[in-house]
Amino acid sequence: MRLLIHGMQSSGATAFTRALAERPGCLAMVDIANNFAAPRVTTTADFVAKVVVTTAYTLAEHVARFRPDRTILLLRDPRDNYVSLADKNYRHHSGLMDEKFELLDQIFADRHQYDAVVHYEDFVARSPAVHQVLADLGWPIGEENYTFRRDYNDLLGTLWDAEPVLQDTMTVVFGNAQGKGVSDKVPGQAAHPGSGGRGGTPVPPPAGILSGARLTLYPSTTSAKLSRCRRPAMTTAWVRL
Repeated sequence: MRLLIHGMQSSGATAFTRALAERPGCLAMVDIANNFAAPRVTTTADFVAKVVVTTAYTLAEHVARFRPDRTILLLRDPRDNYVSLADKNYRHHSGLMDEKFELLDQIFADRHQYDAVVHYEDFVARSPAVHQVLADLGWPIGEENYTFRRDYNDLLGTLWDAEPVLQDTMTVVFGNAQGKGVSDKVPGQAAHPGSGGRGGTPVPPPAGILSGARLTLYPSTTSAKLSRCRRPAMTTAWVRL
């Protein structure tokens, strides 16, 4: 089975994919660099790959190359996502940051094109709904997936053995998922208007996918997540059967 994960930079999609890569014997590219499309591969082994939202490649282009059996859109509260990405040196790579959030808004509107939509906050919280969605897709996970037992040598060695051409044609990175596993705590990044996020610079909110929650964009407590605000037709986890 081939599984393609699509998510914004700094959304937690790498950690999500890294957890899925704990599937025994599977191949994994947990964070394909933003200037690459998903690879063309010939292996019949289970394979999970993650690509990011950019203006350089569309989902259709990634799908045409990788030919996944299933696709998942991974979303994080866009307030936290925006603040987290704002101080990264790659925020304007393969598209300006605001352009990519505008694109994410379009992707959200067209989310029916994915087999499933999973929220990072629900994944971190070990939501049974997320686990059920993944089981329905044919890639079940359990609590053991939240601990990273496969090291980089294992992941890369398995990948190079199966698809040696990728060693010369792709850049493999591991993003921020370089710890021992996935904590059950979600770091809230969003700040109140004018307070400035992590870097102290005022951060304008991305408007699009928050259009149903504009009045509660910056609630009195920053621990409140978008899932607790009014969100347009967006459930905890959604799957197309």
